[in-house]
Amino acid sequence: MSGMPSPVVNLSSPSAQQPRPDTPDLWQRLRRNPHAFDLFFTLRWLQARNPHLPRLGRAARPQAEPIRLGQDPSLAFAPATIAELLPPVAGQPERLTVWNFGLYGPNGPLPLHLTEYVRERQRQHDDPTLARFSDIFHHRLLLLFFRAWSDAQPTASLDRGGDDMFGRHMASIVGVGEPTARQRDAVADHAKLHMAGHLTRTTRNPEGLQRAIGSYFGVNVALQEYCLHFLDLEPAQQTRLSSHPCNSQLGVDTVVGSRVPDAQSKFRLRIGPMTLAQYERFLPAQQDFKALVDWVRNYLGIEYAWDFELVLQREEVPGTRLGGGTRLGWTSWMLGAPAAQDADDFRLDPESWLQHRGHKVRGLSQGHRSPP
Repeated sequence: MSGMPSPVVNLSSPSAQQPRPDTPDLWQRLRRNPHAFDLFFTLRWLQARNPHLPRLGRAARPQAEPIRLGQDPSLAFAPATIAELLPPVAGQPERLTVWNFGLYGPNGPLPLHLTEYVRERQRQHDDPTLARFSDIFHHRLLLLFFRAWSDAQPTASLDRGGDDMFGRHMASIVGVGEPTARQRDAVADHAKLHMAGHLTRTTRNPEGLQRAIGSYFGVNVALQEYCLHFLDLEPAQQTRLSSHPCNSQLGVDTVVGSRVPDAQSKFRLRIGPMTLAQYERFLPAQQDFKALVDWVRNYLGIEYAWDFELVLQREEVPGTRLGGGTRLGWTSWMLGAPAAQDADDFRLDPESWLQHRGHKVRGLSQGHRSPP
């Protein structure tokens, strides 16, 4: 009825037919004071407690479900969701009755005189036949009601790994719904789902990138726009004297040199202040460095040029000592006294660094050294 594929369950096994023998304290408290518990909370707890069974609302047969649900016929408006938890009878699991959902009562679709009749038969004549017949439908409808709520809740969907309906929906929005699109870079897929609101914007603003990087790494991030840099011109676009001149109109398109200044296509990320351990994780070839590059690529692509600046807390700035393990140009400072301010000397263009490293690796694989 739910339209979802049901996991294969061995209905002949005792675990699929009977509730688990242990009764935790929460179950005892639910028996003593059922009105203090929410229906969805209880069903979610029960679902997480029985990982060997299908999720509630997806089982093909009631034998694969750890509880029976029904309605307590009442003419009163529901003061709580759960009415009572009844012990198992004749090999059946516990029965949980509710007030807030069903055919009977002031909120039900049936006429009120039928609620009175069912309640009278059950309480005055010890005849729950009609109530139990109605519970056949109540049981299935309540589980489908819970299933609809649970599929839309990220936390409830994570109760069981590998069966995360909400996560699959969010992954499709972000672009990692297909198996071939998952785990394709250094950013965890679940982190992309957390930032789905930013990653699906039509306009990618600076605040979204700051939020994504700052939240993922747990550091302060500032973004500086319109950073001046130079764009290299192709030889065919450079001004030169020839029979077929290009960019040679004085005051119009003449360019002196092989590059031009540009300030609209580059930004800078200022990360920190941070500890030395955090700082070192952002250095080239480290895991946070790779994740930082992939976050920018996921958010902006490769359309813009960018670099990042690491800020080290002044208390964490190490002095340079022989055998101290510092790295020249990265984690070494010539200090005669403790640093008076945060160190923000390290600045790197990661795309250029990765491109140069790729050329060097390719050159070594071909048996010759790349130019310095």
